[in-house]
Amino acid sequence: MIIILTVPAYAVSPRATMVVPNITFNGTEADCNVRITANKATDKIVATMELWQGTTLIDSWNGNGLWTLKLNGTADVQKNKTYTLVIEYSINGVNQTPATYSRTNR
Repeated sequence: MIIILTVPAYAVSPRATMVVPNITFNGTEADCNVRITANKATDKIVATMELWQGTTLIDSWNGNGLWTLKLNGTADVQKNKTYTLVIEYSINGVNQTPATYSRTNR
């Protein structure tokens, strides 16, 4: 007797890397954060998060981790100015396209 077992094959699409930056203001303090999630639990993430006001670097934070990396930092800022987070990161040693996020401190 021969039993034929058929197993359907499903394509597994890789998840896209997610970069979620945010800036919140509390008066003249900026709370900056980013969450980077890679494709696999074994992916190594190395990142730098920079806070800019125009062409002036206000502060920067570095970190590394596996699969998911969260960076947080605070900096002194001014009212009615626009600030930009620039996130430069690599996954498994391969540089990725930097992410940016801007917000005005109203």
